[in-house]
Amino acid sequence: MRWLQVAIATVLFTSLQTGLFVRPDVGHRRPRTPCRAGDTLLDWIREGGGDGTVKRDVDARGLRGLVITKPARAGDILLEVPLGLTLADGCEGPSEGAVAAGPPWSKQLPWNVQLALGVLARRKEPDWSLFLDSWPAAPILPKDMEDEDLEEAQDEDFEVKAGGTLFWLEERYEDALAAWEDAEAADPKVFWSEEEFRWAMAHVWSRCCRLDLGELGGIRRLLIPLLDMGNHDSEPSAVFDLGRSGRAVCLSATRDLQEGDPVTYSYGEHPNEHFALYYGFVPESNPYDHVKVSLTKVLQCLTLAGFPGAGDWQAARMEEVVRSGVAANSLPLRARSPPLGLLQALFALLPEASEATVLRAVAVACQCLEAEHPTTLKEDQAILDSPSSTLADGVLLLVKLRLERKKLLCGLSQTLQDLAKVFEESPEQAQAQLQELLASAQPEAEDAAMT
Repeated sequence: MRWLQVAIATVLFTSLQTGLFVRPDVGHRRPRTPCRAGDTLLDWIREGGGDGTVKRDVDARGLRGLVITKPARAGDILLEVPLGLTLADGCEGPSEGAVAAGPPWSKQLPWNVQLALGVLARRKEPDWSLFLDSWPAAPILPKDMEDEDLEEAQDEDFEVKAGGTLFWLEERYEDALAAWEDAEAADPKVFWSEEEFRWAMAHVWSRCCRLDLGELGGIRRLLIPLLDMGNHDSEPSAVFDLGRSGRAVCLSATRDLQEGDPVTYSYGEHPNEHFALYYGFVPESNPYDHVKVSLTKVLQCLTLAGFPGAGDWQAARMEEVVRSGVAANSLPLRARSPPLGLLQALFALLPEASEATVLRAVAVACQCLEAEHPTTLKEDQAILDSPSSTLADGVLLLVKLRLERKKLLCGLSQTLQDLAKVFEESPEQAQAQLQELLASAQPEAEDAAMT
């Protein structure tokens, strides 16, 4: 039964996306000579016509990533990498653009598979070894965890998605092997192992950036040396884009920075679930995170909690709500705001509903959803804070994921209860606050992933 769920889950995934952005020019040059012993990645970039004032180090937060080596002002270029030093998806492209990584026989395969195969083909090439050898160990992803460990997420839907990711990978490996065999390709002489393929895919998922190269290839996914060491932040200290010359990727400061400050950029507007599945970490206070819930589940919660008016849903009103389509949808509960469709449905279903009543109803539903977890928010926090924890890193990732989910539900519940009180005291002020919350709700990012 689980295998069937996993197979069905694979249809949920489309292509991985990350950010874009803007800044000046640099010359272009492809790597021409092998990397020398003692060269740093920045030396290699400079030999290729680029430059930078960043390095990989541990920042003040204790995170390993990019830091700046000298003060910079907002708008300054921190790193510029010629396109000829980047690897792109696809099997062909303009000679002066990014290096199309995919082998010729992989044209019909998904973009991320092309890029992963290109990484494997270049691992031993002197021109690319310094870049590809700079990568740390592949991140621990849920797809590689045992079923028993996945249960620590306390979310059956997430477990199915993790299994679906693994199933998808296995199918794509078989597709790639078949394409190589059908082409009777001379390179490679021996096809890579499934373990090597998973390694490359994990790095492609967690390191590539999406960028519009314009006339040099349109929208492409790139692996960019040194830049790919930067950590994610929803309020980043830098942004990247194609420079004015259109021949280099430029990373520019979004604010004034001091020597040693972390250089971060956004990996994309994704929920925590996406970051856990494809990047192997969970960001804190993610403004794009949400908990999906159905109207049926909310009504069940209100009935179990004995909420006034719950359990006596008028058939006619229920039919009206069903016709509206709200009942069939997964509704995203966000940290600051419930979905408008849920509020409208509860207005229709709860007898003599007021704004305060509806807001309290959603608050109670959030409390019910949080209480369904086997562990509490405080217990999860204690697990993460314990210096003597013996849990594997992958399990701690899932503990962090469920902790952030509970924080979201708890925070939204409190926000709505507070707003309900304001409605009773100052309806006009409360209405303005509610409209502001609804307007600030982040649109759901495309949960891209695979093909």
